[in-house]
Formats: sequence, C-alpha cells, structure tokens
Amino acid sequence: MNEKELKVLFCKALASGHVKGNDLIPTQDCRLRIIEEAHLRSFDLLIAAIGGTDENSDINYGNIAQRTQLLEQVARAEKCRIDHIRFFPVEIKSDEDVLDERLPNQILDAILTFGLSILVLDKGHSDKAKKLSKLIPATTICYTGEEDFFEVVSRFRRFVSGGVLGVNRTALARMLGDASARTYSRLARLQNILEKLAFNQLFFENSLTDEELEFLNAIVDIALPPRESSRITKLILETSHRGITDYL
Repeated sequence: MNEKELKVLFCKALASGHVKGNDLIPTQDCRLRIIEEAHLRSFDLLIAAIGGTDENSDINYGNIAQRTQLLEQVARAEKCRIDHIRFFPVEIKSDEDVLDERLPNQILDAILTFGLSILVLDKGHSDKAKKLSKLIPATTICYTGEEDFFEVVSRFRRFVSGGVLGVNRTALARMLGDASARTYSRLARLQNILEKLAFNQLFFENSLTDEELEFLNAIVDIALPPRESSRITKLILETSHRGITDYL
C-alpha cells in the first residue's frame, strides 16, 4: 500500500486498539488529536494525547521547559492543562517508500523536537526491520498484514526532555573551586537556558522568561576570557621549536 493508505490504517488501528504491545501512545481516558504533515512537513503524523494523566503523577518539568510555547498553543486550543499533553511524532514508511539515509535524520529530528520517535513500517519493510529495530533509537511498530492490526516490535524507552548540552555540573563546580549549592544552581540554570535556546531554534521561537534574560544580561557585562583560537596558535608556536628530547 502507499503512505496515505498506511496512515489511515494506522490511525484506525489506534482508535480500535489493534496495536499489540502498545504501552506508549495512550488510547484510553484521553483524546487523540492527529495532525498530518506537521511542523512544515517534518513529520508524517503528529499525535497529541490530551488527558489521561493522574493529577498526582510526577510532572516532567524538563519537557515543559524546553517545549513551552508548543505546549501552550495546544493547551489553549484544547482548553486543558499544559502537563496533560503528550506528543508522539510518527514516521510512516509504506512498502512503496525506500528506507535510505534520510531515516536516521528523521528519527533524530523527532527526538530533538519531541523527545522520542515512533517508526511505523508496512508489511514488506517489517520483515526486514525486525532484526535491526532494537538498534534504532525509536519505537518500531509493524503492520501484520491482517486488516488493521499492528504490533510493537521494539520499544525505545528513553525520553529526551533535555540534556542537549549535557554538562557534569558537579565536576565543573569543583574545577571552579566552589562546589556549593549556590555555584551548582547557577551552572544548572545556565545549562537549562542554553538548552531552551537550542530547542527554540527548532521552532524559530523565543520562550525565555524576563528573569532568564536578566541572568544572561548579567553575563554579558563580564569580561571575556581570551579566545581559544589565540591560545591554540600560541601553543602551536611554542611546540614548533621543541625537539623530541623535550618530551622525554
């Protein structure tokens, strides 16, 4: 079948609960909003699951902080709490599609944008992909070839809410000679702000708060250290005059 037919069949399978082993996309106690060719055609399907979240469950603040504006837009449209929205980007590959070098990029785009990736394969591709699906950082769902029945053949359980610019803040604080909570908290906030800026580039948005902008303005007033390129140039000149015996 073609991509459009596989899309329709997969959406039908979600509605009827015919996705065997599905513990990722919630289909009970919540409503699904399915958008085709979302984010400037970056994703074949974008599924927004609204509701179905326990009031007492832990809130993923990292996810909300990095994707604030996107979540706010859907929350206003659906009139719901911002922490009751979960996004599931889906890449559809029918048997008429070719699996090539574009697929890793599509999976990576989904992870960086929404924290996870779902890959839906047609029957022909499924037979080839089942052995390799566990090596792909995406949850892989395959069509069984029977009516509207699909099955999850691999589950990638990591959710990337942040960490794009991961830094060992404890080690850095010790390097600065001050491992106090004050130093650690400021390094953590700086990392959070830089992560938000990185995510904002994906949406061409700016969701920094006034307090975060004030924090960055304070950094702007601090004198810059010498450029790394200057230090390296100096090091090259110094080492170019050394003989091999200097290192023994």
